[in-house]
Amino acid sequence: MASRFHSDCHAYFEHLRRAGRKDHVFEDEYYFTMPAISGGA
Repeated sequence: MASRFHSDCHAYFEHLRRAGRKDHVFEDEYYFTMPAISGGA
């Protein structure tokens, strides 16, 4: 599941980058939860 979430997020971030937009709220949540979903916590 984590790999699917990661790939979906990567696609979302890529879409934002191409559109010249940012989603700082989601980025903050994504990087805050990264250790938990990657098994590092």
